Amino acid sequence: MNAPATKTEEPIHCVRLGNTGPTLVILHGWGRSSDAVRPLGELLAYSCTVVLIDLPGFGMSPLPPGAANSGGGWSTVDYCERVRSFLEEEGIDRFTLIGHSFGGRIAVRMAARYPERIENLILIGTAGLSRKRPLKEEIKVRTSRVVVSCAKWFDGTFGTRFFPHYLAQRVGSRDYQAAGELRRTLVKTVNEDLSDEARSITHKTLLVWGAEDTETPVDIARSFHSLIRNSTLHILPHKGHEPFADVGAHLVCGYIERFLSERDSR
Repeated sequence: MNAPATKTEEPIHCVRLGNTGPTLVILHGWGRSSDAVRPLGELLAYSCTVVLIDLPGFGMSPLPPGAANSGGGWSTVDYCERVRSFLEEEGIDRFTLIGHSFGGRIAVRMAARYPERIENLILIGTAGLSRKRPLKEEIKVRTSRVVVSCAKWFDGTFGTRFFPHYLAQRVGSRDYQAAGELRRTLVKTVNEDLSDEARSITHKTLLVWGAEDTETPVDIARSFHSLIRNSTLHILPHKGHEPFADVGAHLVCGYIERFLSERDSR
């Protein structure tokens, strides 16, 4: 598959752990960095070579050109291509890909676009599919969209700054309010639907979800499970959006190690 037009590429910061066994590449969630998944990576590094990446614009990786608000924002395709080119630069040709939340969006893109590069796919609390909301929540979301649309029209027509200076602070999510230069990237990526990409994935896939995840609820996990033919789903009781946090790292590591050992034994 042909990559999109090449953008000027800034360096990517990564951390390597371990030096034996299969290579695992881990992509963190939105607003986080490789530090968030490092405890999990350190456990996996006892038997694997682990590569923790700070995605462009997060952690110690600089904001990529064109991704800022003034440039219109990056899509997950852009992130996918940058991660792919970085791994090529590092000489990493085949690997197991682990993605959490936003990183899972990118992982789904990579598995669909470059299946020959990926040995196994592991998704943790991954976003990218639409979900059915309770009626009350759906009404609130639709109302907010109408209000935002009207506010942006008003600003564009009369040259005001009502939306960014007032409304965005009241209707925007915590991620939106904290996104800074990456706001347009956030808006672009959260509106992507990866159903077709998920449906095309043929890799053996492990899905790990927290039962109490409110950011990417379990119904999204079940949707991924139904779309990805060769997938296994584990729902972890009493765990939230980051089931690998704290002692949860040992639990998630156990599921991943069993999944990989089952694959190797075949």
